[in-house]
Amino acid sequence: MALSRRQELFEYCIDHVAGKIEDLEVSTDPFPHFLLRGFFPDDVYAELLQRLPTTEHYTKFDQDKHEGAKEKEKYRERAKLQLLEKNFATLEDDDRQFWLGIRDTLGCQKLKRTVFEKLACGLKLRCSLPEEKIADLPGYAMPTLFRETTGYSIKPHPDTRKKVVTMQIALPEDDSQEHIGTQFYKRSLNPGTLLRQPRGFHVTKTAPFLPNACYAFVVLNNIGLKSWHGRTTLESTDGIRNSILNIWHDRADHANPEVVADHYDLAKAA
Repeated sequence: MALSRRQELFEYCIDHVAGKIEDLEVSTDPFPHFLLRGFFPDDVYAELLQRLPTTEHYTKFDQDKHEGAKEKEKYRERAKLQLLEKNFATLEDDDRQFWLGIRDTLGCQKLKRTVFEKLACGLKLRCSLPEEKIADLPGYAMPTLFRETTGYSIKPHPDTRKKVVTMQIALPEDDSQEHIGTQFYKRSLNPGTLLRQPRGFHVTKTAPFLPNACYAFVVLNNIGLKSWHGRTTLESTDGIRNSILNIWHDRADHANPEVVADHYDLAKAA
């Protein structure tokens, strides 16, 4: 029986992505992370840009419900599109098959295990497990398209510990947006840092926002080490920042429910 477009795409992409990650070096400065160029196969990335959903498919991003209206207002320049079948309902069938294949790649157990094994040095700081068991840590994927525009910024934060690993795949058309990637920070006691954004922090690295580039880091919120990251304000000349955030959560009910149903055996995990 012939494979569906979705299955063909998944099998093509996952072998490519897993192989790329296995060959990477991990950096521990300022916290455990890796950077990757060529996340998807080149032909898939080119197709992805062509099939990127238009603005009307996205919804405005809101922070968690416990945050007040003033805090939510900071994110008015940010919109998201969760990779759920209901959100693909108005797309052509070819587009739906394509995005479900991308979702399968980002949500499958093989990618999770490969990423967790590669970032084992950081995950051991979150939990007391021998390295050979790191790949078995709970991690449930939530892949989401994001679209950020002029005025968007997000202050330094380490991410909630409900998140285990945060990954972002940059989706620009060319190299002109290299400078607008996510910034990695360290706390700074230098008074000069209080006079500029982000106040009280030193930017140690900016993940390059280049076509098909990716970073992933272990979410750490320990006393001695926090995964501080964020983004200073996007200017009008920066253009639209399109990306995929793929975050592995520690609980299935915080993840994409369709991904969990397709790729995780919860009965076995229990």
